[in-house]
Parts: sequence; structure tokens; C-alpha cells
Amino acid sequence: TSVVNCQPATNFRFSVVARTQGTYDVQGKQANVEFSAIQLRVLGQIPYIQNSFFLLSFRAEKTPRMVFAMFQVPIKGGHYFNINSGAGGLSLELVRSIHKRLLVDPAFYMLNAFEQGNGAALEFGGPLDKRGKFLYRTFLAGGSGRFAGNIGGTFFPDNNNNFTYSAGAQLWMNLVGYYNRFDSPLLYTPAPTTLAIAIGGKYDQRPQERYPAANIQATFRYRRLILLGEVYGKRELNFGSWQAAYNLQVGVLAVKKRLLLTGDFGQYLASPFENPPAELGYDLRRQNQEMQYRAAAHVFLWRELFMLTLIWGDRRIRSSALIEGTEAATVTKNQDLRLVFQYRF
Repeated sequence: TSVVNCQPATNFRFSVVARTQGTYDVQGKQANVEFSAIQLRVLGQIPYIQNSFFLLSFRAEKTPRMVFAMFQVPIKGGHYFNINSGAGGLSLELVRSIHKRLLVDPAFYMLNAFEQGNGAALEFGGPLDKRGKFLYRTFLAGGSGRFAGNIGGTFFPDNNNNFTYSAGAQLWMNLVGYYNRFDSPLLYTPAPTTLAIAIGGKYDQRPQERYPAANIQATFRYRRLILLGEVYGKRELNFGSWQAAYNLQVGVLAVKKRLLLTGDFGQYLASPFENPPAELGYDLRRQNQEMQYRAAAHVFLWRELFMLTLIWGDRRIRSSALIEGTEAATVTKNQDLRLVFQYRF
């Protein structure tokens, strides 16, 4: 906020992130090799608006589709106004680029029941103090249907056209050092000590559900060690259910500029519905109790631009989490081994 001189406009930047992977499904004894992700991004400053920013992100590994868009302009005192495509709520994992994740992909159970996307969102944010240690952001989002993962793409499962919306706020606290929610947790060299905590809450109206939700996230970084923790909880109001998920991630830089070891563990837990619906809709059928752990070794082949990752995942899914007694609960075990070659420029 102390910068008062205008800087020259920067050129637009084009960026590519791609992943090629080989997978082995232990249960199905099935192997495969494919391009799992090709992310194309255009980003930079909006012409003639100092300290502004825009981002257009495309995915092209299957069919070309735009998955995220953001246009941000500054307001006096370091505050900003932001219009985005509605996919970034409270969880940090959704707004991180695919090359900034400790375990390659976000944990499904952390987002499925809590972050279901909207058509578009308005966001205000900025610092609460002059040093930028404490920041806030508020958002209001809406859009009918279930977000399909691409801008303008929604679908209406169960022919449910109910209008959906979300409103929330988040407080970011840099207690030690500074850590931005867009920063990468992948350690390449030893990092200074950092402790940041985010506390947020929102209210969501979905096609079949209504719920207030709360989210707490913490990031601790000390030289070669990084710890990430997240807890998400909600109270479903229409049918009466408590639901919660947590995820713990750890990263250790075993060899500077060469080898990073990471792992995570977490669960999604839900109490049975107190007033079960007559029909279990699409979103509710996907909410099964789950436990997962993963371990990965990241080898930096050329700086942090080319990276080879070996990752093991073990996922246990228990059906009938929300409606007990309708059928015998079953536990499905999914184990897979992946070798991922990732590169960005």
C-alpha cells in the first residue's frame, strides 16, 4: 500500500503446464499411459489499469475448455474488486495451479460435499493493517445447476433447476512471515519460517441442499519442512446431517533442488440424515464416507520446471454414509500407483 508511483504496463504472458502419467490400478490390474493434463494460461495486467490482473485458464487434454477466469482491479488502499468464474470458495486447493500441489491432485473428499461451484462470483478483499499481516476476502456467487468444470458449463442432474448461490467471507492471518494463498507449497530450496492461518465461513444453497459451512486452514513452513492442514464442516439443513472432512499434508525437502518427499491423510465423515429425502439426488449419492492416504516422491529434473513424481494412493469408500438401513454398507478399496512427468513454462 506504500507504492505510489505508477509502473509501466507489462506484456501478457502465456504459460503451459502439462502432465504425462503412467498408472497402475492394483484392484483392476490395469495399466495405462496418457496425457492427464494440459493447462494453457494467459495472464497479465489489464491494459491501462495499474496493479490490475487477469487470468484465463484452459484445459486441453481431452477437449479444449476454459476452466477458470478472473479479472481483478485495485481499489484505494490496497483493496481489490474481483470477478471470477465462481470456482474458488474457501479451500485453497481449488485456486492453486495444478503444478503447485503436494500430492498432484486435490483430495476429492475435501471438496465434493463443500465446494460445488457456481456460474460466476464477485469478490472484495484487501489488507486489514498497513503491514499486510491480516487480510480479508468476501464473495457472493450464483448460478443454476451443478458446475461442470468449465466456464458456462452446467448440468442439471435429476432435472433439478433450482437456483444455487453462495455467500461467504474469509480472514487470512500471517502470524509469522508471509504466505499468500496463491503461493506454491512445493519446496525447492529451504524456506524462511512461516505460519499462516485462514478462517472462513459461507452459506450455500444447492439444488437439493442448504447448509452453512466453516473452514479452517493452516500453513507452517520451516526451512526444509512444510505442513498443511485443513478442516471443513457443514450442517445440512434440509435433511439434518453433520458433515466434516479433514486433510493433513506434509512435505520434507530431502535433497535441496533435487528431491521432495510428501504425504497426506484425511477423511470425510457424515452423520445419517435425520429426515431422509424421498429421493437421493445426484449430489447426495456422491457423498460417501471416505478415508485416503497418499505418499509421493518428487524429483526435480531441471530446476522446478521439469519434475518426475512417483505417487501411491490408497482410498477406502464406504457407501450409505447418509442414509443408514437402505442397503448394506459396502467398503470399496482403490489403490493405484502413478509415475507422473510434469513440466511447465
